[in-house]
Amino acid sequence: MSDRVLVVGPTSENQLVALDALPRPEPHTVFARGHRTVLGGTSAGKALHLVDAGLSPTLLTTRGDDAAGDALMAQLRACGVDVREVRAEGPTERHLNLMAADGGRVSIYLQPSGPLPAEELRRARSVALAAMTDAAAVFLDLSDVGRALIPEATALAHEVWCDVHDYDGMDAFHRPFVDAADVLIMNRDRIRNPGSYLRDRIATGTTLAVCTLGADGALGATADGAMVRIAAPEVEVVDANGAGDAFAAGLMAFAVEVGGASRITGELLGQALEAGAAQSARAVGSAQISPLLERHGAG
Repeated sequence: MSDRVLVVGPTSENQLVALDALPRPEPHTVFARGHRTVLGGTSAGKALHLVDAGLSPTLLTTRGDDAAGDALMAQLRACGVDVREVRAEGPTERHLNLMAADGGRVSIYLQPSGPLPAEELRRARSVALAAMTDAAAVFLDLSDVGRALIPEATALAHEVWCDVHDYDGMDAFHRPFVDAADVLIMNRDRIRNPGSYLRDRIATGTTLAVCTLGADGALGATADGAMVRIAAPEVEVVDANGAGDAFAAGLMAFAVEVGGASRITGELLGQALEAGAAQSARAVGSAQISPLLERHGAG
């Protein structure tokens, strides 16, 4: 099977502010322990960790028409990512992440990605169709361009992977991605009973369903009835940003190696989750979303 995969979704410029604790919901003043600006975005993070895991990802991503967009694209290419960029209207997406010492995080969208002009959306569709022909899998991340490409991906891709992050099982924005996914990844932040929800998704035809549990590891279910929970590896946390995207990339790399997510059954499920957790450990052990960025001098 090809080691090429397609990742569709956002790249952003993230300002990280380190705090002793997340602010209380009342007027007051706090002092930061530090702050810095780094490359971010869920799709950029996945692409970087897929390179780190030995695959050859094509990243179809949105950017603004500004110097920040130029710099982010250059960083990704320096790390070995095959970047295919489309230009949204307005400046590049920007986030403010408040990071607590205990790992808590609040992410604030300072600048959402602007709309894609019709010509850029047509170009995105053309890039995606060409990449799908030899891609082992396609990762559609939560984004307008990802949503627009769901029909093509479900019709043409060998496997459609979707990461719905803190989905609560009901949110209408996430639902098209949930329904499109052969492989569904989420976290437990807003889901009440992750094990029951994963079983329900498998019953509807999802091939592999996984919920990450933060410091408590991860839980996965497969179509043959297997359900496995693993513990998180012990690691010194330098920066928790990008842990979930790294997990997803490690899981995808394992699936590609064994010939596809449909082959992850029985005892392979535990191995697949361990591969995701190992890649996640590389993210949290780095001051960037991926150690590749440190290696290439970013930030």
